[in-house]
Amino acid sequence: MVSLENISITEHNDSDSCESKIDVVELEQIYTHQNQHFSNPFQPQFANYFSFIYIEKGQGKHLVDGVLHSYQSGDVIFINQGQHHAFDAADSPQGKMIIITPTFFSECSANIRYSYFIPFHLSLSCASVLRLEPQQSQNCHSMINLISDAIAEKRADSIEVKLLFSAVVLKLAQLRSSQQTMADGEHRQRFSEFLSLVEKKFHCEREAKSYAKDMHLSYKALNQLCKCCSGRTAKQIIDFRLNLEILRKLRMQGDCVQSIAFELGFDDITNFVRYFKRLNGQTPSCYRSAYNAVN
Repeated sequence: MVSLENISITEHNDSDSCESKIDVVELEQIYTHQNQHFSNPFQPQFANYFSFIYIEKGQGKHLVDGVLHSYQSGDVIFINQGQHHAFDAADSPQGKMIIITPTFFSECSANIRYSYFIPFHLSLSCASVLRLEPQQSQNCHSMINLISDAIAEKRADSIEVKLLFSAVVLKLAQLRSSQQTMADGEHRQRFSEFLSLVEKKFHCEREAKSYAKDMHLSYKALNQLCKCCSGRTAKQIIDFRLNLEILRKLRMQGDCVQSIAFELGFDDITNFVRYFKRLNGQTPSCYRSAYNAVN
């Protein structure tokens, strides 16, 4: 049984976190230490990735940020980047864990419409476990199998996998947003206002203090709001949205890197390259070349 006493954290250093990768892992492989993502799945560790666990059969508890969350067959457990989580050695449910690097997640987001940004981030303020209706669970299971099959056929970076994953995440985000959240109604409404403001201004404003001023909040209060509702700072959310748009434009043919930089509010190409590399681990030109090589 996972204990809340004397918890120590395993800092899992995933050197591939800046790469575009997705992995579908059988839970049995995790329990038996046959997966590279976990040195000890029963010891809380820091997640450098986004992931969700689909429970095909079984029940038990999963530890997320020091809180034990109960689950049963058909449930989905969400682990956001930056959280700490651990499996319970007393439970052995059947299912799959889908592990996604931040870069892969951003590339998937770049393939679909703008409004995806808001429902996903709103869903971060929901409980860690999503209870699905039988038909919803069956649909989720089928989509995960399609993703797994495509990866097995060595098409992990294909547009097919990215679109399948985007469809699953968008649907799950919508379902999560409809459930009761950990944040109260007032906080959720203010957080939604912030996300809408980011959607409106991200191309010309990157500083969180400016958004705080527009919302008549202190910088500290805005960060507390964002941390409460999503586990992220205001700046991290702004950067996520802007990076999504940069990736989208780099994947399109035509615009040079310099014109993309100026269009998105950077008055110096050096600053733009430095900003992109900090978020993605490579320069915009290298990213575009790599993308064109496989598409």
